[in-house]
This record gives sequence, C-alpha cells and structure tokens, in this order.
Amino acid sequence: MTFYYIIYALVLGGVPICFIIDIAMRRMAQKLYFASILLILAVFAGVQAPGVSADYDVYTFWFKAIANGTATQKAWLRDPMFALISYLVSNLGQSLSLVMFIYAALSLIATIYFVFAVSAQRWATLLFYLIYCQYYIVNVMTEIRAAVAIPLMALSLYLACEARMRKSLAIYIMALLFHFSVVLALPLLILLLVGVKFRSRMWVFAVFVMGAIAFLGMGRMIKSLSDVYRISEFIVGVSGNNSRLEVSWYIFAHILMIAICVIMFWKQMTLHRRVAILCCCIGTLLYVIFASYKPLAQRCILIFDLYWCLMLSTIIDLLKGEKRWIYILLLTFMGFVLYSLSLRVIMPYSTIFF
Repeated sequence: MTFYYIIYALVLGGVPICFIIDIAMRRMAQKLYFASILLILAVFAGVQAPGVSADYDVYTFWFKAIANGTATQKAWLRDPMFALISYLVSNLGQSLSLVMFIYAALSLIATIYFVFAVSAQRWATLLFYLIYCQYYIVNVMTEIRAAVAIPLMALSLYLACEARMRKSLAIYIMALLFHFSVVLALPLLILLLVGVKFRSRMWVFAVFVMGAIAFLGMGRMIKSLSDVYRISEFIVGVSGNNSRLEVSWYIFAHILMIAICVIMFWKQMTLHRRVAILCCCIGTLLYVIFASYKPLAQRCILIFDLYWCLMLSTIIDLLKGEKRWIYILLLTFMGFVLYSLSLRVIMPYSTIFF
C-alpha cells in the first residue's frame, strides 16, 4: 500500500498552507497546491490497473458494451453521463482509463470548487484534506459516478442557500445524471427553493423523530424498497442482521459533532451551515436505520459525509489559541485514520503501464 500513502503524504502537504499568515502568499500557495494535486490525483486514479478497485470490472464490461454498440437502453438510462462519456471516449479510440481520468478530474474540480465556496479560505486545504481522506479511495478510485454526483449535489444545495435557484437546479439535475443516489437530497433542496431558512433547532428534532419512526418500521421499509430501482441492488442478496446495533466511534463522532453544533453554535451558523447540520443528521440516521444492510447504510452516509467534513472544519474558527492548534492536530490524525480504514476496500496499487 506504499503508493497510497505517498499520495496521502502529498495531500497532507497542503495542510501547513493554512498556517501562512500573509494572505496573498497563502492564496498563491493554495493555487499552486490545488493545480498540482488535481493533476496528480486524477492521473493516479485514471491509470489504475484492472482489479485494483472493486468496481473496475463492472465499468470495463459496461464500457465495452457501449463501445461495441451492444449496450441495452437500460444501460444507457442507468447513469446517462457515464454512457455518454464512454460513448465519446470509445469513438475517439481511447480506453476506459480515459473515462476514469475524466471522472476523477470532474470529481476533484467539483470538490475544490465546493471547498472554496463554503469554507473560510484559510482552511481550504485542511477541508480538502478531510474530504480526500474520506472519499478518494472509496469514491474517486472506486465508485466513480457517485464521486462526481456528491460534490455537485453539495454545490447545488449551497447555491440554493445563496438564492441562486436556476444554477442550483441545473447543477442538481446534472448530479442526478451522474448518479441517482443524490435524490436523497431532493427534499432539502425543495424546502430551500420555496424559501425555508431552517432557523429553528426544531428542524433537527423533526429529522430525528422521522428517523425514529423509520427505524421502528424498518422491516416493512426494507421489504418495500427491495423492488425499487437502484436501491434493490444494495438489499437483495444481502443478509439482514437485526441484532443490537454496534455503536462505532465513527457514528459517535457524527453524533458528537451534530450535538456540539446544534447546542452551542446553531444561532451563529449561516443558512448553509444549518443545512449542513441537517445533512449530517440525515446521513447518520439513514446509516443507523439501514445498519443491518451495510452496503446501503454506507452509501447513504457517504452521500452526506461531505457535510460532516465541513462541520468538522467549521469548528476551527470558533476556537482560539492552543485549543485551535490541538483541534487541527486531532483532525489531521482523524483524517489519517479514515484514510487508512478506506484502504481496506482496495487492492495494492498497480497501473496500466506496469
């Protein structure tokens, strides 16, 4: 796994940029960092050899079917953007590797845009580091369609909070074309589009109440979802385990961050930060509700974990002195742990060249 940790070290190298006091110098360092790391990470994901990521063979089969003209209508409708990009790439005489590179680049560009849009600029590289540790292996190198859709969804919600409705809708529709799973954010987007500001903490309470009701009715819910397109594949053939939920440090970290933000900082939060808290709540509750069906639970929480990373970084500006630096060290260590755990889903790295 040496190559993965070399790439990790390169991304970690951007965190010290946060400590540059001179604003002009820090912005220049950020531009150089993001330009170089974007290219490195996109190439690293693009030239991976078959068998490195779990989904590579599935994409290979899909790409060949589209290139050969044998793909069914369902294959085109499953995720239209993958079909379209694969069709264009194959017509240029190129391989799946170029598709992987394009998807990685689009995902990283959308993520970087999101980072600068929503974070205090000083902490942009730290937020990107947290998102990288959480998403790069699992999404950018493996579940490539969700890797593009999730940051696009996040950008759409941000633009809705800024009352830029047309652009928000356009980007959200684009996210759906990349991966339909982001439909989970549609209720929040609709509420934002009709002018809801989520000023009251009661919104968080309402989400938890709905989650509790859904948890109690999980058996019937699972049965009803087993025939739903794109959800059934996470349920059918997966053994449900109704034993007592094992509370992991991962879920505890989510709940702790939600509690801190809601109890201590809710009134200080902007509209987008309050939406981020609600997204954290939804993702965490969906994970708990579907905990017996791990693939579905993990997919649900990953859709919204971008906001967990954002909330983790938001706390920095609310701390002063040594507390701030201790907290940054803790975030850096937690990122390392998340990244190391994500390596369990991938094979040792090799490329199409060697």
